[in-house]
Amino acid sequence: MSNPGEQLANTVVAMGNKNRELARQDSSSEGSVVGWLQECQAFLRVRILFSIVATMVTAAALAAKFAGVDTALAAKLVSLIGIIVGAVILNQVIESESDRLMPRTSRRPIPAGKIRRSWAAVLGALLTLLGALGLLASGDVVLTVLGLAAWGLYVIVYTPFKKKTSWQTPIGAIVGAAPVMLGAGLVDGYHVPQVWTLFTLIFFWQFPHAMAIAMLYQEQFAQAGIRVAPVADPSGRLMRVYTVAGLVGLQLCVIGSVVWGAINPAMAGLLTAGTIYLTVPTIAFLRKPDQSNSRQLLRHTLVYLFLLILIFAVFRWFG
Repeated sequence: MSNPGEQLANTVVAMGNKNRELARQDSSSEGSVVGWLQECQAFLRVRILFSIVATMVTAAALAAKFAGVDTALAAKLVSLIGIIVGAVILNQVIESESDRLMPRTSRRPIPAGKIRRSWAAVLGALLTLLGALGLLASGDVVLTVLGLAAWGLYVIVYTPFKKKTSWQTPIGAIVGAAPVMLGAGLVDGYHVPQVWTLFTLIFFWQFPHAMAIAMLYQEQFAQAGIRVAPVADPSGRLMRVYTVAGLVGLQLCVIGSVVWGAINPAMAGLLTAGTIYLTVPTIAFLRKPDQSNSRQLLRHTLVYLFLLILIFAVFRWFG
């Protein structure tokens, strides 16, 4: 018969074992929750979605006559987001096979087998339909047509073209700049000069950005049959043409916007400084487009985009 001391010791040991088991269960549960959130983030491309929404909101603010958000405006924004998320999901459905061939994309939910391709296709189509119906219900036919046109250009044109031609780059640049016009459309501000300046800058920004990514993952793109410029033209000439065209286009847009009266000299100075900020890593990239310089240019283009949106937001609220 055990004495009270032994009983107490056994109780303490049992409680310790139970606590450790509960801790393991909590850790496993927490890990599963974190993993689920990570899968959702990858599936919905949350970072890209955030930048798109930020761009639309900034464009809407630039084009709006008065500050403020009403229920109708918020409903149209939600509908647009539905169309955009639908396009993002359908893009992954179409590219699931090529994504499986590239290490950088093979862990995405569909190619990794964590989300069924058929289920994703239904979800993408449903979100697109609900978004389009929401815009139609708002009575804004022009924005509905524009939203579906952007969807079609991304899903039906750009995505298949990635395996056919290097023209995917300018087509993708139009798609990438489309959120500016969608945002302006929320407040019927298509005519506002600053909106067109922002649209053009984001259009040209994507050339050096896309070429940095193309060189960074050139071998993977080639393996998947995606004809980015370095794959379509291994000599590098086409890649350099696209990169230089983007950089020159950025500054020409600034100059043209000043002449047009879309931006003031102070803003033009800031945007010119941004072009100079991109010039140094671009020159290094053009001279030697290796992994290091490609990654450096990629980082600089992302910083440039953030600063670009910030400059236009400050211009709207304090200019």
